[in-house]
Amino acid sequence: MKVGILFHELGNLGTDSLTNLFAQLLGDLKLDAKSQLKIILTDTFRLSYNLDTALGRLYSSSRDYLLSKDLYSTSIDVLIQQFSVNDLQLDWLFVPEETYGCRFTHKNLRVFQQPKSNPCCEPLTDGPSDFEKYKVSALGGTFDHIHDGHKILLSMAAFITSSRLIVGVTDQDLLVNKKYREFLETVDQRCNNVKKFLALLKPTLKVEIVLIKDVCGPTGTVPDIEALVVSRETVQGGKLVNKTRIEKGLSELDISVVNVLGGNEEDGWREKLSSTELRKRDMETREH
Repeated sequence: MKVGILFHELGNLGTDSLTNLFAQLLGDLKLDAKSQLKIILTDTFRLSYNLDTALGRLYSSSRDYLLSKDLYSTSIDVLIQQFSVNDLQLDWLFVPEETYGCRFTHKNLRVFQQPKSNPCCEPLTDGPSDFEKYKVSALGGTFDHIHDGHKILLSMAAFITSSRLIVGVTDQDLLVNKKYREFLETVDQRCNNVKKFLALLKPTLKVEIVLIKDVCGPTGTVPDIEALVVSRETVQGGKLVNKTRIEKGLSELDISVVNVLGGNEEDGWREKLSSTELRKRDMETREH
């Protein structure tokens, strides 16, 4: 089952109110591990900071609801209409106003009351826009069992990039020390999942997948790259990349730090489902 929920003027809706809303909208549907949840934002974002915050809240609150139903592998994709999303062909579409129903093909339509955001806590609007600020950007990761945190990182990279995104995917040889490594996806699976998500998210973006066989990957050698997207946990890696580039006579990269990876504010936005956790659950499922 493929379900779409469209939000207009998301503003500063809190995680708790969103979790309750997802429970209200999805509670009567027979979702399973193969179901797909597509959350569509009609807002136009100027600043990556605001998108970062919105993605964190949406992935976190929707995942909270799905985990309460033990649906840890049900996929969630938060899509931004600003990126020219293609038609999704949905079984169910939930919209805050009936006029939005014509935007995507659907079998069933339901109008819902979207909670109002707190006017005292609206998103930041000051400062120059960084939407598509860079022509060529890069990021890297294992992207094993692609999850909400990966999708936020890829979404932020797509937001600041206008033309070409280089994604480094860690080669199998560098993953020998990972926990539950026998349940790692193959490098082809991981690369294909990244391509598939980015094609869904921003169809106009040129995506290049490169295998990472050393610490820096392509960021240490490709002169065209202007920016590197990292999570807070990998900021030091970004500094190492710039040190390497300077030593090779290449320009330094702007480092774009993604602060939110699918947790909540109280636990420092800790990921609800890491690749390690998903491999562990995969192992437990097969044992039973």
